Amino acid sequence: LTQSFKGHRDAVSALAFRRGSHQLFSGSHDRTIKVWNLDEMCYVETLFGHQSEITGLASLGKERCVSSGRDKSMRQWKIVEESQLIFRGNSAAIDAVAMSSEEWFCGGGADGALSLWKVQKKKPSAMLRAAHGRDPNGIPNWVTAVAALPYSDLVATGACDGMVRLWQCSRENTALSQVREVPVAGF
Repeated sequence: LTQSFKGHRDAVSALAFRRGSHQLFSGSHDRTIKVWNLDEMCYVETLFGHQSEITGLASLGKERCVSSGRDKSMRQWKIVEESQLIFRGNSAAIDAVAMSSEEWFCGGGADGALSLWKVQKKKPSAMLRAAHGRDPNGIPNWVTAVAALPYSDLVATGACDGMVRLWQCSRENTALSQVREVPVAGF
């Protein structure tokens, strides 16, 4: 261990590197995001806004990140502008977020929904409720993980049903269609 960063007051629950840089974002159960400069091995600033634990972080090349939280929101943080945009659409905690481009991101959570967002819009451009189906009691399977192949139309989700599903965004990003379902061995 060459360096340890201190500053969060609770568990660190999410990490994301800014692509093409040595900037690291850390999210925590203390409801904050911290920005770290790994070139200088130092703390840069703290971002405040989430009302509950932060569950996910994603970043690409621009100096910004997207976060998800147990407060049912996703936020885009514009570091240079010192501003944030708030996105709400899920009915429960949002546990995972991924950026497919600088303009598009997706999130999934406890309500079983997978949502696709454009940063200039306050409502999702596409939302799949119960994206991983429902359990025997009719409750949507919790989407616990989301990943996006950067700068493509491919999104992957994982859920408590033991499946990884691959989704393709439509050309206009107004729909998500499942292209593959992969069972996770041992689940």
